[in-house]
Amino acid sequence: MRNNASTKRHIVLIEDNPSDVYLTNLALEESGLAFELTNFQSGADALAALCPAAGATNDPLIPELILLDLNTPRCDGFEVLARIRANAGLAHVPVAIITSSASPADKDRAALVGGTTYIQKPTELAAFLDGVGNAVKQLLGNRTP
Repeated sequence: MRNNASTKRHIVLIEDNPSDVYLTNLALEESGLAFELTNFQSGADALAALCPAAGATNDPLIPELILLDLNTPRCDGFEVLARIRANAGLAHVPVAIITSSASPADKDRAALVGGTTYIQKPTELAAFLDGVGNAVKQLLGNRTP
């Protein structure tokens, strides 16, 4: 996190694998973005913060970008994506699917449900850092902090 706090981009990561959380954070740091990353380790925890139930005491969290793994505990990524897209306050937020799945059916389903982009997690470190970092910069490129 390199720049002035007032220009930080707020990004939500929904990922339960600590190694992938670390690598995503590293990719963001190496991209040169000033960011604040909020990680949720389950889809249910993310939805509780992003789409609180009626009568909840917390205000909804509205990030500039959501990075979503499809394989999340307690609520899979497709359900999380569908709930995000059904929420008027979040419908405009880009959602990048970052997953190990190479399944064309998963890619098609993610696009159908409203995923902005689909990134298959590269197995090589440099490819992961470049791929995720560049995708995030591209998705945030037209958005002001």
